[in-house]
Amino acid sequence: MVILSTPTWIELYGELSVYVEGKVFPDRITHDDDGNRLEETQDDFVEIVNEVELIMSQFFKKEEDNG
Repeated sequence: MVILSTPTWIELYGELSVYVEGKVFPDRITHDDDGNRLEETQDDFVEIVNEVELIMSQFFKKEEDNG
């Protein structure tokens, strides 16, 4: 199993989640003019993140933080 550092894990699930969200909701406005996520899109995005992390955990392992 491939071990990913925590920053890499976070970057990968973030990028994949944004990609999936764009495919599932192609015309949806997800952020306001200041860059803040709209409250009405939050639950869907969290669900996508959880699913992406579940899929990732089948192929990758997040590096243990021993600090």
